[in-house]
Amino acid sequence: MSEQTKSSGLLSQTGLGIALGIALVACTILATKTYVTIKESQNYIQVKGYAEKAIVSESGIWSGTINAANASAVDAYKAIDDQKQTVIELLKKEGYAENTISWKTIHRQAIYKKSPDGQYMTNDIERYELSQDVEVVSADVQKLSDLPAKINDLNLKGHDVSAGSVRFYYPSDKLDALKVSLLAEASKSAKERADQFAINSGNKIGRLLNARQGVFQVTAPNSSDISDYGTYDTSSINKVVKIVVTMTYSVKE
Repeated sequence: MSEQTKSSGLLSQTGLGIALGIALVACTILATKTYVTIKESQNYIQVKGYAEKAIVSESGIWSGTINAANASAVDAYKAIDDQKQTVIELLKKEGYAENTISWKTIHRQAIYKKSPDGQYMTNDIERYELSQDVEVVSADVQKLSDLPAKINDLNLKGHDVSAGSVRFYYPSDKLDALKVSLLAEASKSAKERADQFAINSGNKIGRLLNARQGVFQVTAPNSSDISDYGTYDTSSINKVVKIVVTMTYSVKE
């Protein structure tokens, strides 16, 4: 574990002002930062505590789409069923159980022929286009991350399958427990740093005047993406959970 603290202060006979203090406590998967501001005129200290922890997704969902088209509706349905059987064979070969595979409703769209001059659509149907979404759920996130590439190989063999994408998740009960832990860590670090800054300047921390919790951000590693409403990254297996708390204390001289 390493800790780095930066602060700048200005003391006078009439009062106390600290422009900015930043404290950082970091370890392999857990880090906290503290931002401190003491207002001389209002005689209080405001601390922004930051905590983060790295997590690894424990489940994922692959979503793809099979497609088929034909001038005959019957033949179009036969074609999309052939696509479906091909995908099922691949998924079974990869070790996915039948109860982990979910097939959605088939969507059909009639494509109408254009007039000879191309200015308008006629009432004659040119072809029927069918599509069907499919999902695979798995706790083996590493294997699931390779599935789009394997699905895409089917297209090289003449099939029409959208490789789709994989969404990765962390268990909600574990995430809730982690949020509580991170709140405690950020609040503790903020209070300790506020105490230290006050002591260094010959003052003491008084009562807690206000405390505000920010929104949790679950991002990809090394990502700066945040949202006022919170964000939850599903594109990466590895994620980082972040939280900021703001605490305001009175200052005693």
